[in-house]
Formats: sequence, C-alpha cells, structure tokens
Amino acid sequence: MTPGAHLPLTIAICSNRPDLLPGAVARTAAAIGPRDRLLIIADMPAIHLPALPSRSSLPLSRIRVICNEGNQGLAYSRNKAMKEATTRHLVFLDDDIVPTVEALTQIRAALTAGAHVTGTRISAHLQGHHCPWFLTSGQLHYLGSHVPARPASIWGGSFAIDSEQARLLGVGFDERLGRIGGSLNSAEDTTFVREMTARGATATVLHDAEVQHLIPAHRLTLSYLLRRAFWQGRSEARRNDARRGIGKEWNRNWSGDGPRPVRAALAVLYTASVLLGVLREAMAQSPTGAANVETKGDR
Repeated sequence: MTPGAHLPLTIAICSNRPDLLPGAVARTAAAIGPRDRLLIIADMPAIHLPALPSRSSLPLSRIRVICNEGNQGLAYSRNKAMKEATTRHLVFLDDDIVPTVEALTQIRAALTAGAHVTGTRISAHLQGHHCPWFLTSGQLHYLGSHVPARPASIWGGSFAIDSEQARLLGVGFDERLGRIGGSLNSAEDTTFVREMTARGATATVLHDAEVQHLIPAHRLTLSYLLRRAFWQGRSEARRNDARRGIGKEWNRNWSGDGPRPVRAALAVLYTASVLLGVLREAMAQSPTGAANVETKGDR
C-alpha cells in the first residue's frame, strides 16, 4: 500500500470565476479520496455563486463553500482556506486544473514522509488550439505550466502544505501578491514556499506526478502574454526582488525552444514588458508617483 494512502486532505479551490467552478468541482470529485473534503473559497458575492454539479460523485456533505462577498484576492482566499480547513494537510488546486488520483496519491505519500510543502508538475493543455509562434517553452511559465523537458518547481496551480507547520513558522500568503480583481499579479505561491523553506520547512517537488492546466484560447495571444509578463515585473517589485526577477525572466524567455533569432527576439520583447512592470510598480510605490490602479485582466 502506498505510504499515507489514508491521509485525509482538504482540497481547496480558490476562485473568482463562477463560470469555471462547476467544472472544477466535477474534475476534483473524480480524483478525490474517500476521507477528503472539498473546500471552495469563492472570491465573489454569494449571489454570483453558480450551482454545483448535482451528479458529482462527491456528496454535498463533503463540500463546503465560503464566499468572500467581494473580490479580496487569491492570497486572501488561500489564507482563509488555511484557517477553515478541517485537516492538517491542505491541497490547493486552481479552478482550471485537471487533478488525477495518482497525483493526489503521490502528494499524500510526500506529506506522510514529512514534506511540509509539495507540488506536482503542471502541463499546459491547449485544448486543441494552435500554439502561436510567440509562445515557446520559454513562455510556458506565463501560463502557469512547466517546461516538459526541465525540472519542475512548486507552483500554486497544484501544491500542498502542512498548514500546522506553516502556522508554527508564522508563514502565510502575502496579500499584496496573487490575483486581485482583474489584475494578473502573481508570486504569492513561490513567495510562500520561499519563506517556508527559509524557516526550515521541507519542500518536495513531485517531478513524476503531473496534472493538466486547461489553457483557453484568449491566453494564447500576444497581448495576454505581454500583459502577464508586465504583471510578473510588478509582482517581483512588490516582493522586493526586482533585480533578480528581471534576470530570471530573461533566462526563462531566452531558454525556449526554436531558432536562436526567434528566441532572442522573444527574450527582448517579454523581458522588456517585465521591466516596464517593475518601473510601473516603482512609480506606484513612490510617494510622488501615480496611484496604483489595477489594470483589468483575468486570472
């Protein structure tokens, strides 16, 4: 028997997109264990909450829904999930992730073995859409997906935590980061992992456990990807890591597949957008700068 096969988990889906919640519940119900609970933190008023799928294999008694009654942001919702979970171990799944029984099994085993934070590989599922020339493996991180040929890291779309250990270490999600309203702000997940490990927590990456990230057509556009890179720059600045973040984004974009001239052009294009985001955030934080107005987008 797999170690930790009976470890109960709280599966948390934090979402501000009512149109995606029914599908997320149905997909999770197909992979969840018999002792697990599903916790939905809906970052929206209750009147916007959609009806959950009535034919789900998961009884409604094992599903709990909490509405924020307004858009408070992804980090806020993650922190609330930590407080409201009825089990020590908590799995965060985005509302556009396709989990598997095998991935959750490996998560249980890692947590049982002593991991305080663990995450799976996340692959991009383009749902039959054509991959454009300006999207190479070097830009997959803007879609919340790992490069297939490279080692994975722990990202927020599919990861688990020992919430008791997080509380003991005094680590929570930075609410200046993560999606808020229509922004494409990010990095609340990697900042959390960084702080946990800096304070002595054990992190385990499950390179052989994979879930899929459903990518809609509108995210396969140059405007979306550049906007996502812009917000990456703002996020790096918000967590006081702009210099290293710019270098990291250059290396990521340059490392993509395809001809060298295309990779070079894309590295310049996307990194320039990251740099603009860093500058925009610096202006917003300046006492004499412009007000910090969140540009519209989506999660």
